[in-house]
Amino acid sequence: MKTIILFLALTSFAYAGSLGLAIPAGAKDVHLPITIGDIKAITRKLKNGSVETWNVVGPNKGTWVDSKGKKIDSSNYSYKAGTIVIKKVSKNDEGFYDYEPLTTFAPEKLPPGVHVDPVQRGLDLTVISSV
Repeated sequence: MKTIILFLALTSFAYAGSLGLAIPAGAKDVHLPITIGDIKAITRKLKNGSVETWNVVGPNKGTWVDSKGKKIDSSNYSYKAGTIVIKKVSKNDEGFYDYEPLTTFAPEKLPPGVHVDPVQRGLDLTVISSV
């Protein structure tokens, strides 16, 4: 019974807000699981408000690109099956990571009175400064 209550509590906590990770600065080979399946790109909104995209396919494959199209140094990152790997975490990596699917589907028209809750996506990365 305690297991069921714990499971329900953790499940409700996970759905209450975005999923997040707190990682200490300087941690090495940190895997950020973004999604399972085929994706076009990973986006991140950094704490300073800028948005960058890691292209999984296309001409900028394997690099972060800012909203103006400028390439960002990506030597500290790699991509592996729906996961961004950060070789050494710094405070600059802090932000919200999400993805763009490779294929999108047109929204279905639902019958009157039917509602489908949106699916929570993304991962919020918090970097903890060393004491």
